[in-house]
Amino acid sequence: KSNQVQIQIKSSEAWFAFRDGRRSEALELMNTAADMQDKTEKHPVTPGEVVPARELLGDMLLQMDKPREALEAYAADLEKHPNRFNGLYGAALAAETSGNVEMANMYYRQLLNIANRAQQERTELMLAKRFLKSHKHL
Repeated sequence: KSNQVQIQIKSSEAWFAFRDGRRSEALELMNTAADMQDKTEKHPVTPGEVVPARELLGDMLLQMDKPREALEAYAADLEKHPNRFNGLYGAALAAETSGNVEMANMYYRQLLNIANRAQQERTELMLAKRFLKSHKHL
């Protein structure tokens, strides 16, 4: 349990560093948090992480305009946390931004497959549908 708290603290410190313009420190802290989380086994009856650190790393890399690196982070996160809405959307957006249309197509389709009808008006889903409509040839 204390390790989960340390992961959250590192993730928070990373975002503060990012906010303050210390990008390399932010990435170092977020990578540390993600690596710590990768090495931590979650007990089956405890709640999951608030937001997985590797997903947060992907978010940060996207904000730093590093979509290829972000895609790698999201893909690694989705291996451990499959079908997370934000992870799939981040991966799709990173793939699209980096020019990997086929990968974006795959992630957007997965995102739409896991979304329920109540979520259909979410911006992320409307963007996914727009992307898929404009790339029907795939």
